[in-house]
Amino acid sequence: MKFQDHIETRLQQCTQVLGLSPLAREVLRVLAMVDCKDQLAEELRQTDPYDRPGVLSWKTLAEQVPSDQTTLQPMEHAVIALADWGLIQIVGRGISDPIAPGPSALRLTYAGRVCIGLAPALNFTTLQVSPKATSWTILHSASRERLYQSAEDELNADTASLVIASKGGDTELERLCGFVSIALCTRGKAFVDAFAISEAGHFHLLHELIRRTHTANVPRYVLIPDPIYIRRTALFYNASIRWVEPNPHIRREDWVLDHGTSNALLNSSLAAEEHDICGVPDSEIAQPVRCSTEWTDLILAKNVQYQLQQALLHAKYRLDYLPKTPAYKGRKVGYRLLLSGLPGTGKSMTAEALATTLNRPLVKLDLSTVLSKWLGETEKQIGQVFDLAEAANAVLVLDEAESLLRQRSNSSGSGGLTTGVAYMLTRFDRYSGVLVATTNRIEDLDEAFFRRFDDYAVLPIPDRPTRERMWEDMTGNEIEIENVDWKMLGRNFAISGGLIKGAVIRAKAWAMGQNKPLSTPYFLASLARELEKNNRSTNEVFIQEYREEVELLLDGDEH
Repeated sequence: MKFQDHIETRLQQCTQVLGLSPLAREVLRVLAMVDCKDQLAEELRQTDPYDRPGVLSWKTLAEQVPSDQTTLQPMEHAVIALADWGLIQIVGRGISDPIAPGPSALRLTYAGRVCIGLAPALNFTTLQVSPKATSWTILHSASRERLYQSAEDELNADTASLVIASKGGDTELERLCGFVSIALCTRGKAFVDAFAISEAGHFHLLHELIRRTHTANVPRYVLIPDPIYIRRTALFYNASIRWVEPNPHIRREDWVLDHGTSNALLNSSLAAEEHDICGVPDSEIAQPVRCSTEWTDLILAKNVQYQLQQALLHAKYRLDYLPKTPAYKGRKVGYRLLLSGLPGTGKSMTAEALATTLNRPLVKLDLSTVLSKWLGETEKQIGQVFDLAEAANAVLVLDEAESLLRQRSNSSGSGGLTTGVAYMLTRFDRYSGVLVATTNRIEDLDEAFFRRFDDYAVLPIPDRPTRERMWEDMTGNEIEIENVDWKMLGRNFAISGGLIKGAVIRAKAWAMGQNKPLSTPYFLASLARELEKNNRSTNEVFIQEYREEVELLLDGDEH
C-alpha cells in the first residue's frame, strides 16, 4: 500500500470516528503535508514570514480559506475542535506555553500523528461508524475493580482501549483527550479510569474531557466512584449514567443533590433508576449483595408455595403497575412481607428468592450492628440502612424482626430499642422499597406493625411429602447413593428444612471422607449430631434396623 493511500484511509476513519467537519479534515491534511515536507508544505513555509520550523502559522492557514467564505469562524471552529481532541497543538494555548511573536502556530501532536497514520498504531482495525454522535456513558461504583470487571464482561474492554487519568492541569487534559482519540480511532471505543480526577478539586478535568470529546460517533465510557460532581455535565451533553453494583461496598462522602437535576436526568432517559444518577450511600453496617436463590429452589408444601406465589404477584403489581395508575401517578409504592415460622423453615431463603425474582440486590438489617447505647444513634443507624436499601433499589430484610418491632409495653429496660420502635413505625410509613421481615416469635411484635405489612405468611414445619422431597433433592447425585429409605426419613422426623440440610451436608461429608456410598445410617447418624446441636433428643434416630451401624458411625471403634 502506498503511504499516501494509507494516510487517506486513516484520515477518513479519523474524521468519521471523531465526528470532525470536512474543514477540520482539510486542516489535518495540510498539517500532515507540512510534517511530510511535501511541495505544499514548502509553499506554505515560503508565505510564512515567521518561518517557524515544524509548525504552521495560523495566519498562513487562515489564508487558505476558500474565497466564498466571508468569515474565519468555520476555520476557527475546525481548529479548536482538533485541539480539543488533542490531535493538534495551538502553540500558546496552554498557560505554560511560551509566548511567541506573531500569530499562533499549529502543529500535530503524537495523538494526531497516530490517528491519521503518520505514526504506527497498535491493533488498528477498520471500524463500523454510527451515522450520528454517540454520547458518553458514565459508569460509577464505589468499587474500581467492580467497574473494571463490568467493563471487561459486558462491554468487551481491552487494555488498548483503557486510558487512566491522573491529577494535573492543561497538560494532563491534553494527554487525556489525545489518548482517548487514539483509542477511539484504533479500537472503536475508549474507557477512561477517572477515579483520580472525580474529586471536588479535580472534576473540572472530567467536565472538560466530556465537553471536548462529545462529538464522537463510537462508544466511550468513563469510570468514576460517584456521579455527584458530573450530573449537570451529563445532562448538558446527553451522557447516560449507570450505577454498577459493587461487591463489596465501600464508603463515600455525603452530598446534597438537586431534585430538579435528578428528575431531568430520569425524564430524558439518560438513566433508568435513581441509583444510576445519585449513587448509593455507603455504609459500614450493611451492603447490597446479589442472591442466587431462585423461586424454584424453595421446597415447600403446595399450600404454602401457592400463598407465596400470590405474594409475589402482589409485589410485582404494587411495584410495576400501581405507580402508573392515575391515583398513584408520580408516587413510589413499596411492598412489605411478614414471614413467621420456626428456625430453619425457609424464611431467609424465601426473602432471597424474592430478591432474585424481582432482580434486586438484598440488604440485611442486623440488630447487633445498629443498636447503640447513645441517644439517637440507634435511629440514625437504622435510617442509614433504610436509605441504603432504598437507594440501591434492594430488598431490605429484617431478620429476627421481633427484636426491632417488639411491643412497646415490653421494651422497658431495652435501651435504644424503646425509641427505636417508635422510629421504625415512622420509617415504615416512608419506606418505598421492598421489605421482608422474618420472625419466629410473632407474639412479640407490636400490633401497630401488622397493618403496615401487605402480606403475611406462616412457614410451618414441612409436611411428610415435602420432607421426603427435601431429603432427596438436597442430597443430589454428585455422590454414590445406596439403599436410602427416603420415605422413612420423611415419615419419622418432623423437622425443619434447615435441620434436613445440615444433616444432608454432614452425611455426604462423612461418606465421601470414608470413601463409601451414602446410605440410610449415614443420614440417621448425621441427624443425631444435628439434633444434639439444637438441644433435642436423639432417641428417635436409633431405629432397630440401623441401630448398630448408626452407633458405629457415632461412637467409632470404642462401641
